[in-house]
Order: sequence, then C-alpha cells, then structure tokens
Amino acid sequence: MNGKVLIDTSVWIDFFRGKNTELIERVTMLLKLGKAVYTGIIALELINGAKDRKELQTLSDVFGTMERIEEVESTHFNAGMLGYGLARKGHTLGVVDLLIAQIAIENAVALMTSDEHFKVMAKHSGLQLFQQ
Repeated sequence: MNGKVLIDTSVWIDFFRGKNTELIERVTMLLKLGKAVYTGIIALELINGAKDRKELQTLSDVFGTMERIEEVESTHFNAGMLGYGLARKGHTLGVVDLLIAQIAIENAVALMTSDEHFKVMAKHSGLQLFQQ
C-alpha cells in the first residue's frame, strides 16, 4: 500500500450530502494530505448524477485537486476475471464495482467505500479496504 485512498462513489455521495460529520472530516483530511485519489469511472458516476451546474463545478473543483489513477490495458480483463472468480463462489457483482476494485488492486491503493459488497471482494481478492 502506498498510503493513497481511492474514494468510492458511495462515500462521495455521503460527503456531498453533508450529514455525516465524521466521514466529512476523514475525507477532508485525506484531501488535505494529498492521499485521496480518484479514477475515471467514479468521476463518470458522480458527473452523471449531478443535479445542476453548481454540482458539476464542485466536482470539477474537487477532482482538479486530486491525483487520478488510471487503468491499464489489462484492467478490464482482470476485472472480468475477478468477477468470474467471485461468481464461481456465489457472488455476482456489478461490472462498475468490479472495475473500481481492480483499479484499486492494480494501483495498490485502499478503497474507501460504504458499499458492503466490496467486503466480499476484499475477502476473495487482493482488494484492501480503508478502515473508516
């Protein structure tokens, strides 16, 4: 692990809703320390769900301060293999979440999420979850 944390869409939604003070403090600290990272698929999910131009500008401002981690040529194949393996163990998961998990694994970053199904992925793969 390199100390960086990939913040999942579920956490960003809670962060921007502003209802969980503890979560807001943790995300803010990761941002200030330069440890928060994002990836294209998470940006896509958030931008797609924005309600208005103000939210779009907020997202642009936040992502403009963060490091973006990238997938490589094999990422999608490996995410598919992760899903294939999990399905053989009785866990069928969405392709977007498989991609997010694989990007975190390949970039050796912890994933900060509030989605429980990532715990299943972490149990059966090299995914490391950020302990909140």
